[in-house]
Amino acid sequence: MGLFYTISYEGLDVLQQKTRRKRSRTDSRTALLTTARSLFARSGFHQVSVDEIADNAHVAKTAIYYHFGNKEGLVIDFLGERIERLEASLIEAVNAHTEPRARLKAVFDWHTAWFREPDFAGCVFSRASEEYKGKQDEIAELSRLQKRSLRHAVRTLVEGAGVPKDRSDALAHCMIYLLDGAVVSANVLDEKDAADRAWDAAMGLLDNELARRDGARKNRDDQR
Repeated sequence: MGLFYTISYEGLDVLQQKTRRKRSRTDSRTALLTTARSLFARSGFHQVSVDEIADNAHVAKTAIYYHFGNKEGLVIDFLGERIERLEASLIEAVNAHTEPRARLKAVFDWHTAWFREPDFAGCVFSRASEEYKGKQDEIAELSRLQKRSLRHAVRTLVEGAGVPKDRSDALAHCMIYLLDGAVVSANVLDEKDAADRAWDAAMGLLDNELARRDGARKNRDDQR
């Protein structure tokens, strides 16, 4: 398993195929996804109608049903492709470094760059989970999948930095909480440096875990 697991997660394609009639790379499909991305980020999912998407994309409404089956199919494709793009971008950012701590920091730096993009509007996966939870399980599951995959990546990087496996999951959870809080602060309070502050806190947590590891090793050595 790689840094992220959703890029190769076959269940992702299964979710996308449930409502999509035909996967294609036509101009109309691309226009619909591009338009949907802008409208969903600005207004959420339920507030955006099929007519609004088609009108803004300058395509016939029937194109939505042709490419995606229905609006929910469009949302699923939108989220699935967004997962693929975001994770590919994060992998590129992480792989630009070789030192373990720098690789972990790259995740936080990536968030800082994201917060400073002009069209930043918070986490679309959290919004999808809120709007579709208990109503459209496939869409809510995609949102959960993205969160679990990011946590898996952080856990992998934490272990690469020297944190023992029996402690890495708890630390990864804490770092995800810091990142989630940074997303909210950047979106609601316009604090574009929120991920930098989150990294400062994450470094403290990481250093504590490494000190704990070193202390445990010393105790074992002293007992020999």
